[in-house]
Amino acid sequence: MQVQLSDDVVLDSRRAVWLPRQKTLVISDLFFGLGAARRRRPDPLPATPHLEIWERLFSLIDDHDPAQIALLGDLKPAQGAVEGDEAEELRTIFRKLKGGGRQVVQIVGHPERSSGPALEGTGIQPVEQHRVGPFTLMHRRRIFVYPRHDASQGFWINGGVHPLFAVPGPGPAGEPDWMRLPAFLYTGFALVMPPFVSYAQGFEVIQAERLPRQARAWKLLADRLSPLDLTELPPAPESLRTLTRPPRKGREATKGGE
Repeated sequence: MQVQLSDDVVLDSRRAVWLPRQKTLVISDLFFGLGAARRRRPDPLPATPHLEIWERLFSLIDDHDPAQIALLGDLKPAQGAVEGDEAEELRTIFRKLKGGGRQVVQIVGHPERSSGPALEGTGIQPVEQHRVGPFTLMHRRRIFVYPRHDASQGFWINGGVHPLFAVPGPGPAGEPDWMRLPAFLYTGFALVMPPFVSYAQGFEVIQAERLPRQARAWKLLADRLSPLDLTELPPAPESLRTLTRPPRKGREATKGGE
């Protein structure tokens, strides 16, 4: 399912953005790293969700035939270590992505993540921002929750926030039954994307009352993409506004996200 935001921007319910004039497919937080090493853990990722990730990715490539694929975010958390045959798996995936002469670019939010074990042998040199026609692609947390517009940056497409909205529905006894749903969020000068993998969800529920009046959002539920009426969305209960973020490890624990 697709929503045409404009002649230049198409939202895809497979958690991607298609820029038809630039023939660019944009994906946020694909996390290739849940590959060979992850499957050897005692609590392996079930085969069906793992295969579904690749089916979505390659169906997007087949449907849109992009000349360029932009990956927002790390290949693995902090571009970290690879185990066993995972390195070869990553290189194989990149060979497939680059098939047919496609350009693949990775945009990271932290300069120190421009290198790491996960990148070795992939031929990828990450950048902090990437300009595609009138669009600036980025992966930042703090720069865009309720941002100020910088006209020199053009139209922002950001993959670092992972919008979540708390949406009420009718409960069994008539009380509100709330769900936290991922979404695409458009503010009039920027578009914020959901993560490609569902388990990389955000940790902060977007407060609709703090968004610009022209803001629009589309919620994701299974393979459906439907508009959210932000003017009618009630404030979320305090207990639903944040999710507990897992503790960070090593040197990442001393640094805040951008």
